[in-house]
Amino acid sequence: MKHSLTRLTAFVGRHWLRLGLIGCALFLLSQKQVNFNVKLGHPDGSEPVPALSPESPTVPAPTDAPVTYYTDEGGAAVRSGGFFSRFNFFGGDEPDLFDRLTGVPDAEVEAFLTRFAHVAQAEQEKFGIPASVILATGLLYSRGGQSAPVRELNNYFYLSCGADWQGATGQSEGQCLRRYESAWTSFRDFSLTLTGGEFSQLAQFGPRDYRRWSAGMQELGLLGNDRLASEIQRTIDRYQLFRFD
Repeated sequence: MKHSLTRLTAFVGRHWLRLGLIGCALFLLSQKQVNFNVKLGHPDGSEPVPALSPESPTVPAPTDAPVTYYTDEGGAAVRSGGFFSRFNFFGGDEPDLFDRLTGVPDAEVEAFLTRFAHVAQAEQEKFGIPASVILATGLLYSRGGQSAPVRELNNYFYLSCGADWQGATGQSEGQCLRRYESAWTSFRDFSLTLTGGEFSQLAQFGPRDYRRWSAGMQELGLLGNDRLASEIQRTIDRYQLFRFD
């Protein structure tokens, strides 16, 4: 027993700094509340994610006003990843969808919004999905309308074939994806996806509550993207897509 204690003491003496850092990180992680409030249908009484309302000062009224796109460096309140993503323990990651989108010229993004804003607003009116969420997801997964699945399959949301898909399919970027006859049918199928099956639970959120919608989409595993909520919200903030809700 004494020998074991001596070895343990020696180990702690050699690695005290590393053990201390790990302990601090675990303590901070345990204190961090990552609560998207998507206990669907079972509110837990914790502080809710702020929801946009008609009176919210973050929602500009005129949709034809000049728009300034915000960058992370310019002060937009956006963050991505979890606690450990703030530390570069394992080297650089591949660019996420948001980073790739910011490489698309603003003129192409604006052309996408000019073409599809009214489509997203019509989908919001019919299905209750925030237009900002539809536009942000489309921008991210189509790279501003310039991706190969868009050119080859009219697939703006990277929806895969799946066992329940009975429509046309095609191969793009090494994946079996749904093929659509037009851009509009791609948008409509995305709305049907978000309001059918297990995703129908999202309908409890308001049509302007893009934060809960995006958090719920990630929680339910849409598109298999564990950063989906952050990427959608950053896209909405950067391009002020809440103006279309």
